[in-house]
Amino acid sequence: MRSIPYRRGAIGRSIRHRSGPAAVVLAALVLAGPILAACSGSPYTSFDPSGPCTVDGRYPGAYPDLEAQVPKTFLGRAPDQLDSGRNCTATELGTLAGHGLTEVRYAGGTWNTSPNSGITLAVFTGQGLTAEWLGEWYESSARAASNTRQIDPTRPKIDGRQGYRLDTVNDESNQTVITWPSTTPDVVYVVVAADASSADIASAIKAFPTGS
Repeated sequence: MRSIPYRRGAIGRSIRHRSGPAAVVLAALVLAGPILAACSGSPYTSFDPSGPCTVDGRYPGAYPDLEAQVPKTFLGRAPDQLDSGRNCTATELGTLAGHGLTEVRYAGGTWNTSPNSGITLAVFTGQGLTAEWLGEWYESSARAASNTRQIDPTRPKIDGRQGYRLDTVNDESNQTVITWPSTTPDVVYVVVAADASSADIASAIKAFPTGS
């Protein structure tokens, strides 16, 4: 899998496309092409974060302000991986482009919980971005994937705010995506889990600041 779940087309991809602990969570959300990343040894794409949003890209430190909004500790430790980036192209924006978005920035930290499981905590932002739209973005990818089944979207309340949850089975991996709005306009929190316990998923949600 990849190092961080941000890509629309990645949720339906099998964790077998990547090896190692970080691969699990990334089957659900990714940014760089899986096969290309595997061959190059790096999932990162170089770009100018301050330049026009014409290319997608992601690497550690791209958007320090967004990375600072990712919980610094979870499960008693810092993330195994932290990076940030942006989606600009129609391919990566997917259904978000249909809502008029032309740029979405994000940052996320990945915690490996075993060689085949992990959780990513992420922050997404874009002009007018909502938790519902981001949930649709993930769901559209899951429904388009041939190896993803038991797709179950629900609409839970998180901290009193309307959220979105998607539970799926990707090959043999149970995956969950949860999105909900921050109280800051245009900012959405995300938890992505692969083969994680209900307790760890609940703890991941609580890792984000309440009321912010």
